[in-house]
Amino acid sequence: MLELLLSWAWLAAAPPKADQAPCPDDMVLVQGTHPEQLQRLCTDVRKGKCWAFFPELMAQEARFTRVRTCMDRYEWPNRKGTRPEVMMTFLEAEKMCATRGKRLCTEFEWELACEGPKHLPWPYGWAQREGVCHNDERYRHYRFDDLHSTDRRKRDRETARLWQGAPSGSHPGCTSAFGVEDLVGNVEEWVATSRREWPYRSSLKGGFWAKAWSGCRGTNESHSPQFRFYEIGFRCCRNPE
Repeated sequence: MLELLLSWAWLAAAPPKADQAPCPDDMVLVQGTHPEQLQRLCTDVRKGKCWAFFPELMAQEARFTRVRTCMDRYEWPNRKGTRPEVMMTFLEAEKMCATRGKRLCTEFEWELACEGPKHLPWPYGWAQREGVCHNDERYRHYRFDDLHSTDRRKRDRETARLWQGAPSGSHPGCTSAFGVEDLVGNVEEWVATSRREWPYRSSLKGGFWAKAWSGCRGTNESHSPQFRFYEIGFRCCRNPE
């Protein structure tokens, strides 16, 4: 019985073939079972962060959620070679997705898309590798008054000074098993909260260009839907046809 259940779980999580994906050309099908909690064995701890895990060794814990969604291949505006847009609130991101008949991805959808069917801690494997995803830039301190100014020109100038992002698709190694790119690094992404303990319906995933330890797990749950910041973007999802 256990062998049968494990076989079913593997098949349910396996990425579908391209001709089976009922998604538009600029989206990919993400489907499988998402475990809310994963326990892994860290093998490389530096500065209080884990940079590598023992391959294949993990414990999956409830809740288990079935996921089946179409997800944008790239960060908004979802075009390869285009600079992702930032400084939009969660509410503004929701509206932008709606203009294309889509919605923001959920926290669990995002994590499964990043981890793939093997539930990897990074899209490419079990250990962090410098330069594979765009998250190794040096942090630049922001000027609070300029970034939060009521003068749009001041905000734009400060955002431009802080920008260290890359055009979408510039790091092909940072592609998940499902074919979603730039989930880790580049710009942090708004998602709709899935975990019941978080305080807001808005959460953030993936870190950004100056957060080298960022991976598929770890949620920034600290910001309300009205928050905006120089390194926050998003991508959209929709239900498969």
